[in-house]
Amino acid sequence: MTIIVFMKMGIYNKGDIMKKTKKKKYKFIMVFLSIILVFVLFYIFINDNVKNNYLTSNLNDLTANIFKITTISFIKDNNNYNKDVKKEINNDYKKEINKLKDTLNLNSVNSDKNLINATVIKRNTNYWYNTITIDKGYKDNIKLGYAVINKNGLIGKIINVNKNTSDIKLLIALKKDNYISAKFIYDNNEYYGLINKYNLKKNELTLTNVIGEFDINKLKNTNVVTSGLSDSFSSGLLIGKIKDIKKDTFGISNTIILTPTVNFNNLDIVSVVGDK
Repeated sequence: MTIIVFMKMGIYNKGDIMKKTKKKKYKFIMVFLSIILVFVLFYIFINDNVKNNYLTSNLNDLTANIFKITTISFIKDNNNYNKDVKKEINNDYKKEINKLKDTLNLNSVNSDKNLINATVIKRNTNYWYNTITIDKGYKDNIKLGYAVINKNGLIGKIINVNKNTSDIKLLIALKKDNYISAKFIYDNNEYYGLINKYNLKKNELTLTNVIGEFDINKLKNTNVVTSGLSDSFSSGLLIGKIKDIKKDTFGISNTIILTPTVNFNNLDIVSVVGDK
């Protein structure tokens, strides 16, 4: 009789373990499928070339939220991480905290404007140098035309706003209409021009229509900032540093080459420059 009881207990425990294992596998599969669904929706419905409408706007917000929820659920439910993976996750958290500290310091420096911190949640590999998507929208007081910066300088401007997300056209976007009014100081005088081209191979921006006479040795490494004259950007946002200067074809104006101060291959935490 005792043997039978023990056998029954063994069968019960074995069956209970199998149920728990199946349940865990089912959770893993559901999370994995959800993540795949998110990426499929991103690719099909939220391509950078698709016009923003009610459907794509809501899908953009929805997929961003699903991605966050499924990722967090997966991390919480899966307790089988080895020590090396846990160490890497902790390192990522530390890096994230340091970047947030940099952003908070930026907020204290730029006290004349309202800076809204945001995280980059999407970057289309087909348009890597054109647009990115952040996790803040009109519910966070984001508006069209707002400038976007990080601790190193200007990143771009808001070109599309949804409830929970926004799209940013990058400063280095490979588009003909990406003109930005800029200025720099030389011998205590301000000089103006237009940022109108980016050389991807050399990582150089071009500032055109600059009138004046300059000594390149004195001009090198001079900061070029937004002028605030012909676009929605406020003045004084750092764009890059002067690298070289060339006379235009007719010798009337100058073309100035500058290196962006922002590393556009590494964008994760940014700040949107709003109104006070």
